[in-house]
Amino acid sequence: MLAAVCAAALIAGATPASAQSAPAPTYIWPVSGTVVDPFRLPSGPYGSGNRGLEFATQPGAPFWAARDGVVSFAGPVGGRLHVTVSHPDGLRVSYSGVAAIETARGERVQQGQRLGTVSDRLHVGVRRGETYLDPAQIFGPRRSSGARFSWERPRLVLPAVSVYRLQLSWLHSGAGTAVL
Repeated sequence: MLAAVCAAALIAGATPASAQSAPAPTYIWPVSGTVVDPFRLPSGPYGSGNRGLEFATQPGAPFWAARDGVVSFAGPVGGRLHVTVSHPDGLRVSYSGVAAIETARGERVQQGQRLGTVSDRLHVGVRRGETYLDPAQIFGPRRSSGARFSWERPRLVLPAVSVYRLQLSWLHSGAGTAVL
């Protein structure tokens, strides 16, 4: 009797295969660096915020494809170099703050493939259509093994207390106006 009740509960709770969502693809972190400015979605199209993650990096360090895809853009925009890779799941990952590009538009790239080198900061943005997504939500965990992608998960680094003291000094110096 108990087995019949359990079986009925399992059947009633089962979801048709077509309604089940496939597991999310795993993207890897595209650079070794510390996140110094996290994702903050702006309130409007011209609002302040950060439409991606800003990494502090070593100038000349490599960055790599977060997942298999096709390079949909590689070149300068507004005096800065950018690389964008389109992925089969409809996401586009953009890399800005690039020092040198080692790929070309239309090239198929594999996860982990070197795309170029970075300057002192790398901005990584993720979009589905025109909607910006938090990149930290799509990247898989960082591995601590001896594998090619062995580093710790980026961490947010808050400014030192001296930075806050400097800001407060400026606000109260007559040069700035304190607004609370």
